[in-house]
Amino acid sequence: MVKNYDNEMDYILMELVKEYDELYKGVGFFSEDLPASTKDKISKKIMEKFGIKEWELNVMFYTLLIDKYLKSVDPLIISLEGLVFVNHGGYVQKHLNILKEEERISTIQNNLNRYSYGLMLFTAIVAFGTLITAWYFAIEIYRYYFE
Repeated sequence: MVKNYDNEMDYILMELVKEYDELYKGVGFFSEDLPASTKDKISKKIMEKFGIKEWELNVMFYTLLIDKYLKSVDPLIISLEGLVFVNHGGYVQKHLNILKEEERISTIQNNLNRYSYGLMLFTAIVAFGTLITAWYFAIEIYRYYFE
C-alpha cells in the first residue's frame, strides 16, 4: 500500500513559514540554555500531529529538498520556491490540479472518439453513395454505347 504524504509535507512547509515569521518578529528570550532548532520543533509537531515515524519524516524532508522547496535540511530552511509553492496550495492543490487535468484529458479523448466515430460513419455513407452513383453512371454509359 502506497501512503500519500501530501498533507504532511504541506504541514511542514506551513510550519516553516510560521516559524520564520515568529523568528524574525523580534528578539525572543529563552528559559533554556540552548533553544530548540527549527528542525526539532517542526519534527516534534508533525510527529505528534500525524503520528509518523522518524524515517518517514526524514524521507519527507529529503523529498522537499529534492523538489527544491527546502534550501537545506540541517538547518531546516525553506526556499523561495517553497514559499511560492505553499502559497499556491502546496502538494494537495498540485494533486488536485493533476486529477483535474487527467479528467480534462479523459473528456477530450471521449469527445474525440465520438467525433471520429461520427466522421467514420459519415465517410462510409459518402462512400456508399459514391459507389451507387458510379454504378448508375456505368449502367447509363453501357446503355448509351451498347444498346
